[in-house]
Amino acid sequence: MTEERFRQAKQLHQRGDLPGAIAAYAALLRQDESLADAWHLKGMAEHQSGRLDEARASAARAIAAGGPRPAYLLLEGGVLHDRGDLAAAAERFAQVAAARPEWPAGHLELGRVHLDRGDPAAALRAFQAATNVDPKNVRAWNNVGIALQSLERIDEAMRAFAHTLTLDPNYALAHFNLARLYNLRGEAKRALEHAQAAVRADERMVEAWLLVGDIHRRSRETQPALAAYAMAMRADPGSLKARNVHAEMLAETGLVDEARRAYQQVQAQAPGNLKAALGANLTLPQHYDSVEHLEATRRDYARGLERLEAAAARYRFASGERALAEARWTNFYLAYQGRDDRDLQKRYGDFLRRVLEPAVPEFFAPRKPHAGRDRIKVGFLSHFFFNCTAGRYFASWVTRLDKRRFDTVVYYTNEWVADDTRTIAAASGTFRHLPGRPLYTLAQHVAADELDILVFPELGMHADTFTLASLRLAPVQCAGWGHPNTTGLASVDWFISSEPMEPSGAQSHYTERLALLPGLGTRYALPGAGTPGSRADFGIPEDRTAYLVPQSLFKIHPDNDELIAQVLARDPRGMAVMFASTHDVLTQAFATRLARSLRKRGMDINERVHFIAPNIPHPSYLGLNRLCDVMLDTLHWSGGNTSLDALASGLPVITLPGGLMRGRQSQAMLRMLGVAELIAADRDEYVEIAVRVGRDAAQRRHLSERILAGSGELFERDEPVRALERFLTEAAGRGA
Repeated sequence: MTEERFRQAKQLHQRGDLPGAIAAYAALLRQDESLADAWHLKGMAEHQSGRLDEARASAARAIAAGGPRPAYLLLEGGVLHDRGDLAAAAERFAQVAAARPEWPAGHLELGRVHLDRGDPAAALRAFQAATNVDPKNVRAWNNVGIALQSLERIDEAMRAFAHTLTLDPNYALAHFNLARLYNLRGEAKRALEHAQAAVRADERMVEAWLLVGDIHRRSRETQPALAAYAMAMRADPGSLKARNVHAEMLAETGLVDEARRAYQQVQAQAPGNLKAALGANLTLPQHYDSVEHLEATRRDYARGLERLEAAAARYRFASGERALAEARWTNFYLAYQGRDDRDLQKRYGDFLRRVLEPAVPEFFAPRKPHAGRDRIKVGFLSHFFFNCTAGRYFASWVTRLDKRRFDTVVYYTNEWVADDTRTIAAASGTFRHLPGRPLYTLAQHVAADELDILVFPELGMHADTFTLASLRLAPVQCAGWGHPNTTGLASVDWFISSEPMEPSGAQSHYTERLALLPGLGTRYALPGAGTPGSRADFGIPEDRTAYLVPQSLFKIHPDNDELIAQVLARDPRGMAVMFASTHDVLTQAFATRLARSLRKRGMDINERVHFIAPNIPHPSYLGLNRLCDVMLDTLHWSGGNTSLDALASGLPVITLPGGLMRGRQSQAMLRMLGVAELIAADRDEYVEIAVRVGRDAAQRRHLSERILAGSGELFERDEPVRALERFLTEAAGRGA
């Protein structure tokens, strides 16, 4: 009779009827409490049901009734592991491995708990023990790869994952892990192949679908990315991560209203999800239909901040890692509204501290300066140390510092490694390439290095670095002007800027103390000549005055439309040369807005504005500058890199300085070059100068000669780096 009831209980268990199985085991045990296997199987069903307290009690009863059999110890170890008692779990799994060394399960579980305890070397030994006793165990080989990856032995990890696939070509986890590593190496094609193989093998693998989407997204393949994110949501409708990423992608492609609704749906399902709350309340468009639309959006943003502040107590997290993952956010597009953002940024920074400090108090405690060092230990944390604006601007902050006085540590979070990256890596005292790491892990890396000063060159451009900057990871923390807007973060002590670019009274625009460097604030290398070419290469007619407006479309404030239209109206042969967005919908939205200003003056945008495909190679872009006649600088957000490229090419830049540093960069460059006559005092003069220079070839040649002759005043200057050294010395408390 007992055997029949035991058989029926096991059948319920095998069919997945866990409540029925648990009830049947319990009924059996009420008749005979000495049945160790019944206690064991009841504990397994309880463990599978997430009833950890009951499972632990049942596991203990099984051991009491039947002795410390390996299977019973394995169950107890698994329950302890899930309860977070890692030391006790490791002890049980070690007993299993010792008692039954030929059984891979004990070694595998011991390795897993070692990984969770932060000991990948011990984990690797355990997983290798499993492969020794079962050389064809795909799970063991896959875990060997995971442990090797944790030890930064990436080539060996990839070989382990590849070996796993020789044992089982359809093992989804190995495909996924290989895809992640190829992705981190920037090998998008191979990463996509393995990520797609993973979802073919297991279409329920949400993380693999998300990786497929991320690879397409980075390649600007909008529709395949959205489709992959939709599949991730279908694979697990309850996945908040998948739904948040999908909403983020909608916003990126200009579908702001749809993105907000998607975030709001996640918020309704999970009111404590910080990522969804940030998206629902703070998502900003890249394009504004008008100044009125911009102002309405800004008011709505302020109301969103109010809602977040009121709900701050709602955001609580299971772990510090989860807290930082959900807090990944940056108010990047706020700076392009052309307003003083100090108060809004401070409110956001204060809110972020309120929700994060209880979750990661270890990263908010003050950090004491480190006395007795011969050199000042300075860290630079960036996502953009490659061949781009930030890489060109701030490489010299690493490469030109006096190594006798400064020990530099560079933290680079982007998978892409370019020529500038390699130059920076070679010049740094320590170069840590940490792409794809959880923010909590990154914070641990930085804190463990015990820096004197930590510098973030471009805070605000990437969510990871901005969120990390909200933490206290060094005694002194600084922001550079790679994204020239105050951070609003109490954890950022200094904002390093260019003195000639800042207006009078600039300190009032910043929550940080303002540190001003001379000149460009950096040793900026003179760009090369660029790729020779003709206007035909870019589709620009030879008989037109080419007015280059090179800024990304999201940087072009509605206030610029009338200026561009007035210049073109005054020059019947004039044509604005602009760059399309990476997303067609954003280009069309901008063109629709600009077309209104042109139509008022009887002009057709298709005849007077020429859009060039985005992301052309930098040498080609420099060649384009040499083919144009005038660069029209933009209001509120002037050229930085674009102005330097233009001036290095001898292209006259017409500018009208604004009231904030980000609208005053070009005027500083022109003054350094001695061509201040290109700086307008008002909008009328801007138009007058632009048309006069555009229509007078002789004047353009004269200006170009003067600009090129004066380039030594702007490029390759060491004074800014020497001033940076003095600032770092004083900020570290080492001043004389």
